[in-house]
Amino acid sequence: MEVLNNRGPTVFVVTLVLIALATVFTALRLISKWGVTRNATSDDFVAVVAWLFAIGLSVSIMIGTQVGLGAPDSEILPQWYNPLKRCLYSFTVLYNPAVMTTKTAILILYHRMAAAHPFLRYASLITMAVVDVAGVILTVLNVFQCHPISAAFTEIDGTCIDIVALYLSSAPINVLTDLAILLLPLPILTSLRMEFQQKVILVATFIVGGFVTIVDVVRIVYLQEALKVELEVDPSASITATTRPPNFTYHVSFSLMWSAVDVSVGIMCCCVLVLKPLVMHIMPKLLGAHHGHHNPTGTPDSHFRPDIKDMRCLDGVHIGEVPGTPWSTSITHQIRAEVSRIELPMSPRPPTMSSTAEQSTEDEDGTMDFFEMLASEPPREAPGVPLSPLEEEPTRRPRRSTILSHRRGTAQTSTTQELTQEPSQNFFDFVNIKSKVPLTQLSAKEAWWPIMFVSILFFLWGFAIGLLGILNIEIQNQLGYTPSHTIALHNAYWAAYFFGPLLVGYWVLKYQGFKATFMTGLAIYATGAMAFWPSSVLRSYAGFFVSNFIIALGLSCVEVAANPFIALAGPGELSEARLNFAQAIQAIGKVISPIFAQKALLFSIDREDLFRVQWYYLAVALFVVFLAIIFYYVPLSEADDDDLEAIALHRLYNAGLDKGDKAFGVDARHLLLWSGVCMMVIYTGARDAVSYFWTSLVQDAKPGSDPSGNQAISIAANAFGRFLAAGLCYFGIPPRISVGIFAFGAFVTTLLAMVLPQGSAVLAMLILITFFESPLFPTMFAIIIRGQGKHTKFTSAALIMAEAGATIWPSIAYAVDQGSTRSSLIVTVVLWGVSMLWPGMLSSTRVTRRWVDPKWSRQRVAPGEPGHCAAVAPGSPVFRHEKPFTAHLDTVQEGLTASTGPPDAGGPPSKTSVSIVT
Repeated sequence: MEVLNNRGPTVFVVTLVLIALATVFTALRLISKWGVTRNATSDDFVAVVAWLFAIGLSVSIMIGTQVGLGAPDSEILPQWYNPLKRCLYSFTVLYNPAVMTTKTAILILYHRMAAAHPFLRYASLITMAVVDVAGVILTVLNVFQCHPISAAFTEIDGTCIDIVALYLSSAPINVLTDLAILLLPLPILTSLRMEFQQKVILVATFIVGGFVTIVDVVRIVYLQEALKVELEVDPSASITATTRPPNFTYHVSFSLMWSAVDVSVGIMCCCVLVLKPLVMHIMPKLLGAHHGHHNPTGTPDSHFRPDIKDMRCLDGVHIGEVPGTPWSTSITHQIRAEVSRIELPMSPRPPTMSSTAEQSTEDEDGTMDFFEMLASEPPREAPGVPLSPLEEEPTRRPRRSTILSHRRGTAQTSTTQELTQEPSQNFFDFVNIKSKVPLTQLSAKEAWWPIMFVSILFFLWGFAIGLLGILNIEIQNQLGYTPSHTIALHNAYWAAYFFGPLLVGYWVLKYQGFKATFMTGLAIYATGAMAFWPSSVLRSYAGFFVSNFIIALGLSCVEVAANPFIALAGPGELSEARLNFAQAIQAIGKVISPIFAQKALLFSIDREDLFRVQWYYLAVALFVVFLAIIFYYVPLSEADDDDLEAIALHRLYNAGLDKGDKAFGVDARHLLLWSGVCMMVIYTGARDAVSYFWTSLVQDAKPGSDPSGNQAISIAANAFGRFLAAGLCYFGIPPRISVGIFAFGAFVTTLLAMVLPQGSAVLAMLILITFFESPLFPTMFAIIIRGQGKHTKFTSAALIMAEAGATIWPSIAYAVDQGSTRSSLIVTVVLWGVSMLWPGMLSSTRVTRRWVDPKWSRQRVAPGEPGHCAAVAPGSPVFRHEKPFTAHLDTVQEGLTASTGPPDAGGPPSKTSVSIVT
């Protein structure tokens, strides 16, 4: 029998030491802000409230250790029962307010100091809303955990909720918000121009905050321990204030201790962010007395707005080189008149900040608090060349500025436009991040790296789909879900594909670009993976349902950007080949995930494995977050609507077409878009009507065969089919022909699988179905977005939304299935039959053939040759035209005007223009 030693003394000492340190840091914060800078802000008051909650939390734990907390049941005296219950109740009530107020104080600081960084401001507000809403709800649930309330801290009987289940369920919110608070400011911090020693200290300060996330994870380990003890005694029982398993207070004591550590460390991290004024006051040499570049007066230039009296030279006109030298009145008036015409950058501080407030935020040495540097826009400068004050820009929005040339006596107008997704500074001073050539203008050599990098995403969601499929099947077997529950889980996943592109993916892609969409989708994906954490431990069907939905929501957003990115990155005639190759990488992920799940993780899930599975999903979530960080710093090309419209217009001209050409009485573009959406609904339904029923189909086709092994073979055939289609497209086979051939093959093999007698032949047909259907999605996707121009991003979102058809047709097949699973294949046969009509439609008219065939993207001519038409931009592609370009000049101008507005509309001119060489 295991000997249980009293954990009370350890819990008492650790809790006391940590709350003492938190108290010291809180006092230092008040000295730094209220004593040195004499500037009390709202986050200071919230931090003090958090400290008060932490005091109450820690005191309740320490008192609890004196009345049995941490001791086995045999050592707890009867008179300790009520005081111990009161201590535990106090802890449960105070923990969430303490965490909530600590995080709120940090987020208020982020929001207050990020005046020049809208993303950080809005992200801070969103994160704060999540933290506060979750904190209030959890606090109310803990206060009213029993009915009547007094049953939670007295001997009165009552009905109570499972308190351990509540804490486990809220764990993902704590971890995700910890990660958000840790990561949100890092992109800005790493872009600041400062001395390397200061940057190391600054970034290290935030990384230390990651310890809070680790503490959260450790705390969950001990909560799991308490839950395991409960399930060993009674699998159907729950841990409440009135019903607890043996030695509960012993097992839960370390979880309470780590909760106190979590709160105390959070308060220390919250306080250390604002201690720089105090540190500079006591040890000015530690961080240096000045930052970055300085103007002649010694004031940091990031807070320096030049004035006439401060300017020593203005284009050769020297002013006041000798202090006290009188100025010529005429020269003074002339210079002041000229300078008044210059659009000087506004002060980088918030407009509402008064001069008094500005002065009060500086310490006695004139240095600023860490986050004061976030209130100014990082300067744009060439490597090694400092900017003058006149060259600084206060915002990242496009603007027109008038720059005077005093030597010429004329004014020149220049237009600058900042990319909102690229870091504007060097990453840790050694990785130079620069904007790239537009996506549509990459050569085949330039495109291979971004294609391979984004293919990681294809592998990721292929791996996720395969892993989720295996886990759902095993969880169904363990928890006894009915077939209707299982298909509901399947539908929850694919239903998210309807909502993700519609609500999130399209809007982020349109207004922020590919990189932002990747990062947004990955963040949602990580949230879904984290949501599996409580679901797997609590064996909650509703939790699995929601987790499936959230993961698919994130992946659908990623797919909205990833598919067009691959299709557009490089020469247009190879779009289908590239996308088939990337989708084959996805299929490889599907091959690996079942093997990984079966061999490395589990053969079958039991209760113990349900505890273990959560750590796999935590690892996936952290990996996805890491991948999103990498995406931020890796430079990827973008393509705005101007780029997409220009490339479409050039291609249409090469094909001898106009934007308004019709096929079957409908605009060709609209016909291709909406018929393509219908085809995607049909394709995904036919595909999943087979994949969902795979186990039953294999057992029906050849009784005794191994469904898992045959599924691995079918997925390998799927990957091979996409590689083969990529090769066919690369060597010039028209994609519409490939679609027709593979759709016909899928129709024939499905029909044979339905009518042949049981045996190896039927099994072979099932495997061949996956081979023939494999290249249809990537090939059709690349065909449909070709020629869509400025509507390309909407088209991508519409096509991904169409994948929600995977919820419709498998459900119909489920209803058709009556005894023999192969009878459900009648639905798939009909769908493949209908799908063969689409490539026939594309091949039936000259307009549709020329609209979709990639060869019209291949004709090119070197710049300067007659007939050359190109988007004027570095590295832009050029095209050869078979007839005079002037025949379609009106069409090109109309398209550019529609996408960018007339040149005199008052906004910034389009970066796309047309040049004609005659």
